[in-house]
Amino acid sequence: MTRIAIMSDVHGNFEALKEVLADLDTQGVIATYCLGDMVGYGPQPAECVNLLRARGVHCTMGNHEQGLINIHYLRGFNQPAADVLRRTREMISEEMFHWLISRPKSLVAHGCRFVHGLPPDSITEYLWKHEKEMAPVFSGYAEDLCFVGHTHDLMRFVSLRGEPERFPLPEGETLLEPAVRHLLNIGSVGQPRDGDNRAKYGVLDLETGVLTMRFIPYDIKKTADLILAHGFHRAFADRLW
Repeated sequence: MTRIAIMSDVHGNFEALKEVLADLDTQGVIATYCLGDMVGYGPQPAECVNLLRARGVHCTMGNHEQGLINIHYLRGFNQPAADVLRRTREMISEEMFHWLISRPKSLVAHGCRFVHGLPPDSITEYLWKHEKEMAPVFSGYAEDLCFVGHTHDLMRFVSLRGEPERFPLPEGETLLEPAVRHLLNIGSVGQPRDGDNRAKYGVLDLETGVLTMRFIPYDIKKTADLILAHGFHRAFADRLW
């Protein structure tokens, strides 16, 4: 088998993660990669991290994991998000905390680069800030395929002739042509922001170059109710819908 799975931005949404992994089990993948932000915003960080670890998912660090480290990084968040991270620190064990903050900034495997924010290894930089001038981004790493998260918004950039071009990344199959390089934002499992509230992840066939984006329904109300029960900001619950 030559298929791998890529996901990002679980954000403590255990209901979404469970459904994604159940669907992933039907896909026959040899490895799974998570591009960070396993925690933050959501009500079940420990459950999500435990499940990702139990399933052997290869995880990079996201800015929300980085925000757990100390007050210097926490200052980069707005107050509601920072409050959730403070509460998250209380909800996870000391061992889990150290595991989260020791995740690598990027991973390279199967000829692909995996990073939370922007290649080659930025945890915090947003892709949208560079959309008008993507050539320097592509010149900063060597791999033909790079997967990112962070913005929760599905898209792909293709390096053709001249300035790389932006294309949508829809549900279903997209052929990643072998003669060009691709940078892909894989969307979010736990807090989609692309107008479709289903959890998102991708399955890449390494032989054919076909990326299949899978959109998975889950029990949104259960997660939203837990967010409110924990006293987190209502916007983090409302945003799921």
